[in-house]
Amino acid sequence: ISTMNHLSRVFTVLLIVSVGLLSFNCGGSDDPDKSEEEIQLEKLKAGPWTLTSASDGQDRTSEYPGMTLTFTGTFAAGGIYAYTSTASAWPVKSPWKAEDTWKFVSGSVGSKIIRLHDDVEMTYALTNSDKQLSISFNYIGAGFENGRTESVEGDWVFTFTRP
Repeated sequence: ISTMNHLSRVFTVLLIVSVGLLSFNCGGSDDPDKSEEEIQLEKLKAGPWTLTSASDGQDRTSEYPGMTLTFTGTFAAGGIYAYTSTASAWPVKSPWKAEDTWKFVSGSVGSKIIRLHDDVEMTYALTNSDKQLSISFNYIGAGFENGRTESVEGDWVFTFTRP
């Protein structure tokens, strides 16, 4: 009888260990943990983003009617990605380049990107369960597009939402 109890206990212990190992191995996905850069890229690419406000200290939202922003690119560590913006009209001068390439700022992936055409560093924040995106930057220069002299230099904030 004692041999039977001993075998029963060994079997029970082996069964518990096997179930534990099986549960542990099936608990996660087959993908290794994603980097912060990959996670942030996925959040930004979850758009398209619709402009809700544009400001340089004054409300300039009406200058970008119907503006949307879309981030694209395939993840690569330290990668270069793209964005495109569309609107039914653009101001004659703008600090916002309609399309460009960009990358995350090393060491600040969760909050900063750099627009590569002119090396403007932009601070971004995702809020409201990642459904609101604010991009702020200081712009120095003549602005993009063509036309008359108008100051677009200064601190800008563009705010977008997505469903």
